[in-house]
Amino acid sequence: MELSSEYIQSLKKIPNLDVAKLQQSFLNEAKVGVRFNSKKITEDINLESAQNFLKSFEIDGKLSQVKWCKNGFCFDGKERLGKILPHEMGAYYLQEPSAMAPVNFLDIKTDDVVLDLCASPGGKSTQIAEKLKDGFLVANEIVQQRAKVLAENVARLGLDNVVITNHSPIELEDRFANFFDKILVDAPCSGEGMFRKNNNAIFEWSQASVNACAVRQKEIVKSAYKMLKSGGTMVYSTCTFSLQENEEVIKFLLDTFDDLEVLPVDHSKYGFCKGIDIDGTKRLCGTARLYPYLICGEGHFFAVLHKKGNLAKSITKQCKKLQANRNVVNTFLNFQKKYIKKQFENFVSIGDFLYANCPLDIDRLKVVSPGLLLGEAKKGVFLPSWHLAHNLDQNDFVNVQEISKQDAISYLQGNEINSQQNGWILLTFHNLPLCFGKGVLGKVKNHYPKTLRKKL
Repeated sequence: MELSSEYIQSLKKIPNLDVAKLQQSFLNEAKVGVRFNSKKITEDINLESAQNFLKSFEIDGKLSQVKWCKNGFCFDGKERLGKILPHEMGAYYLQEPSAMAPVNFLDIKTDDVVLDLCASPGGKSTQIAEKLKDGFLVANEIVQQRAKVLAENVARLGLDNVVITNHSPIELEDRFANFFDKILVDAPCSGEGMFRKNNNAIFEWSQASVNACAVRQKEIVKSAYKMLKSGGTMVYSTCTFSLQENEEVIKFLLDTFDDLEVLPVDHSKYGFCKGIDIDGTKRLCGTARLYPYLICGEGHFFAVLHKKGNLAKSITKQCKKLQANRNVVNTFLNFQKKYIKKQFENFVSIGDFLYANCPLDIDRLKVVSPGLLLGEAKKGVFLPSWHLAHNLDQNDFVNVQEISKQDAISYLQGNEINSQQNGWILLTFHNLPLCFGKGVLGKVKNHYPKTLRKKL
């Protein structure tokens, strides 16, 4: 991997970064990170239970624990984990190990109201949502197409406590002023830490790009500050090494807002390096630098920031009024009465599509997904969604059919399979939901989303 002399000179400005070791690390293969879905497998996931899960699916490979993430592991094996059934069923999310760190230092409580301000493709958003029980997440993505990818990942993992919005950060400031208990800003950056995984990023790097990223990052964190409650916590992260995009952004925040402070990280416990003391105050040393030659992961940076004051837990789910077309809701309720043993609340409709568990009044928001997509009402008939299937437990549905691996793969390709049941069926494999199908005359009509059909 050939690095430009300009880039190497920029690295030499970072006192605790060993440029030679970094270059050497680029010659090694990047680690495969896998974060198991605690909502689907078990809340008490550990190395043994994760390894047993892989064995149950006949997946050969060895896992090693990611120190900073309880349900995160490095996978060493030949299996392509993104091309097999348990991935399609949302049993895990493939996430780079270093990228698992920022959320775990956000110290999320189960009833927190959280914002992920730059959320796509959804690794950190889904990680946050798994930690929430009574709270909820607003996952925002400024690029509409990327927001759709985010929504797909949230649905695949079966999460029902996420509202996905499509705004620039500044557009959200007034709507959510002093609103969130916790905020994650995984800022768009020059991507130096991912060079090993993405060689094309090397050729896209330039000092001009770094400068532009730093300007944008400062605007983003200003918006985030305005939406953070007093007493709240914000984590700022990047996957780059640049001082301009890391410590200088944090210095800007601290200099601009005197009620912000850095909460130091225990670097030695995890193999992180300290942040660089660019202003002689030592306050930036509490930030964390993750170097790929020292840890199981790629290059990363994060800082934990506390907004001084007492955290007032006054805002909970605020949507109590119906925001849905009554006919669409009634169509679903008729379906629910016949098939579903689980209750939902706070309905929202967008056209003929019905969502549930929306925690917000979404007026004045550009929303991609306001909660759990239940399905679509079509000419008085309710068509349940892939998202709903992944949200349910096998005990939540009246008709359940456990299918073979061969049938599961065939169904994902868009084919019909055999069944003796009639009406809507929740298809499962290894007791995990795959999708809905409709039993008619000995066959299950395929209702797997056409955009997701694939050969495994």
